[in-house]
Amino acid sequence: MNDPEALQARYAELKQEAARKAGGLLEIPRRVAILHELFRDSGGNHVFPLIAAHGALWAFSYFEMGGSLGRLIALRYCYSQTERIYRLDILREFAEKFRQVNRQVCIDSYANYHFARELGDQPGADQVVPPELLETLNRVHAARRHQRELPAEQKREVFQQSFRCEQELTVAPGVQAAIAEFECKIMQFLCLRPVVRFTYFPALRYFFFRNFGNKDERIAKGLQAYELADRAGSSRVCDSLLLYGHIPRRLLDDPQGYLNDCLTGDWGGK
Repeated sequence: MNDPEALQARYAELKQEAARKAGGLLEIPRRVAILHELFRDSGGNHVFPLIAAHGALWAFSYFEMGGSLGRLIALRYCYSQTERIYRLDILREFAEKFRQVNRQVCIDSYANYHFARELGDQPGADQVVPPELLETLNRVHAARRHQRELPAEQKREVFQQSFRCEQELTVAPGVQAAIAEFECKIMQFLCLRPVVRFTYFPALRYFFFRNFGNKDERIAKGLQAYELADRAGSSRVCDSLLLYGHIPRRLLDDPQGYLNDCLTGDWGGK
């Protein structure tokens, strides 16, 4: 297949497939299953989806009305139900925008990975997926076919290209759109200075953001998150997804089976 229109059409099909599997905004476990399966399918060479899964679960625990920031706001405005409801409603809207970004990251990750797997060596494929990202994903799939692990530096490069691409094309526009809608300066201050702790981080390790809307700061923190994951080891990083309290053990043991049950409506319990 070397027809540019055919390549674009196949990529569009993969995006539609990913969107169907990703479900609605609140169906975060489905997206965690998709991302975890990408990591497993790559033989552990494509770490970006695994860390993206941590990002989705952390955000759900932090930005939701019942999460860390929601509880802080409820406590801060306990004296006035009107003020509390007003600010929690702002948080709800911001959390929804954030879920939209996370959902799109999942869709992009799925489409890019499977497009490279099917057609990454075709002429013109680099006009569909950014060339630098395609090159690293092709490297992942070559290693996968030969059942070998990439050297540490190549794994790091795969993560960096995937992460930077998503930050440029998906996350930055989504975050900026959410920020543009802020009218309350206090809520803007709180939402843009999150305290981030993924569950595989060492004890007492947190990321304190000065401005979550700053792309360069997000990239710097994301690269640090990768280095911490590399030190922790993939088994610990995978198992620690359970510690957010939002997904079942089965999702990690059989992500594809879990996702299939979600798609057919046979949940089999959480």
